[in-house]
Amino acid sequence: MIRRAMDVTLNVKPLMGILVHTDFWEGPCCAGIREEMMPDAERRTAREKFEKCKEVLEHLIPQVRVLEPVFFPYTESFLQEEEIVNEVNKDMGETDCIMILNQRIPKIERFKKPVISYTHAVSGADVSAYLRSIGREAYYAIDLPELNDLLHMLWVRKAVQNTRALILTAGEAPTWGLQSNIRDLEKLRAKYGFEVVKKPFTDIFAIMEKISDDEAEAKTKELMENAKENKVAYQYLINDVKYYMAAERMLEQYDCNAFSTACVELCRSRIPQEKKFVPCIAHSLFKDSGIPSGCEEDLNALLAMILMMYTAEKPAFMGNPLFESEEIISLHHSVPCLHMNGFDKPKLDYSIYHFTGQGFGGKLQIDFSQNEDKKVTLGRFDPSGEKLLVTVGDVLSSKYTDTYCSPYYFLQVGDSRKFIHSIMNFGHHQVLIFGDYKKKLKELAWLLDFEVVEGN
Repeated sequence: MIRRAMDVTLNVKPLMGILVHTDFWEGPCCAGIREEMMPDAERRTAREKFEKCKEVLEHLIPQVRVLEPVFFPYTESFLQEEEIVNEVNKDMGETDCIMILNQRIPKIERFKKPVISYTHAVSGADVSAYLRSIGREAYYAIDLPELNDLLHMLWVRKAVQNTRALILTAGEAPTWGLQSNIRDLEKLRAKYGFEVVKKPFTDIFAIMEKISDDEAEAKTKELMENAKENKVAYQYLINDVKYYMAAERMLEQYDCNAFSTACVELCRSRIPQEKKFVPCIAHSLFKDSGIPSGCEEDLNALLAMILMMYTAEKPAFMGNPLFESEEIISLHHSVPCLHMNGFDKPKLDYSIYHFTGQGFGGKLQIDFSQNEDKKVTLGRFDPSGEKLLVTVGDVLSSKYTDTYCSPYYFLQVGDSRKFIHSIMNFGHHQVLIFGDYKKKLKELAWLLDFEVVEGN
């Protein structure tokens, strides 16, 4: 079974810090009603506040796993009880970040974890500034929406760090179908935690040969029966499904959860001609199941797709951009998805056309104008892997062609000449998701330390 990166959880350890005095006094930092300021009363109030603070934990995003909250009182000496520190340390092995509730916690840096201060107190800013000044990761979330946005970004980062891509390659450098590719794989691993496993593109065919017609029949019939229109014969479409199933088995074999394959080099080998298939439907099916899957060994697009799919929680399209007019570009490839509105949303209507003039090679054809949301975000990394081009546009129309790469999606991007000039520094393929995610990607860029370049 493929372990999807999107199935990871962000493990959050809530700690409620509170100052409980050892005696009663008043002064420049301490004032109020005597009865309420006695040690027993303060501790009792602190416990009540702890229960109240925990209510926010019921409203966190579903990607968060809340570890056991800990009541963390301390006295005016700002020393912590060893018993409480030991209790917190029990969970530190699986903790991704600490959430401070109520007040600061002295020496929180001892736990060596990112810290989120979620408190209506000035100590949130103070703690964040201190921790950042000593090289620690710290944030101050003002309200619940901002807290959940931050937790989601931290979850995206963890999902990226748990992504391992299988690339089926011809081993050529540069890759001749796409020379603008990211070449420094170790840099990707060091910077993002994103791993790449490269294997010869021919390795998949021995696995494909072992998949019987009976094994591939159910998926093939499902695709055919649910299509509004199908132009691909069963004996051809089943070959596309076998390729998809073989790729699934390779992902499991190498513990990978993202995929790409050579395209120009694969075509040149004439194996698709011999076996009567193309890999396009495999890419669509993978993405619909939450597995990023990119064409042509394109790591620039695949990395952008990973970030964008996890951020939006939607599958992505990717394609070739062309200048159509001063405000309009087109984007064409054969890899749209059925759940473009979101993994939990209803499937879009689709047809199945053939890629080749001979009638083999299935490709899904989906009209994006059926989406209620017309806004789309395009993205692609540059060859250094350090800059992400982000462009926001509107879907105008869709067009199908009987053979080769389609659908074509016509997008209004404002200044399309500026956009085309921008991609000269990034390369051609563009990743598309529905919705305007420019702001979210800028937030993610700050967290993951890459630069966002606006394409319009």
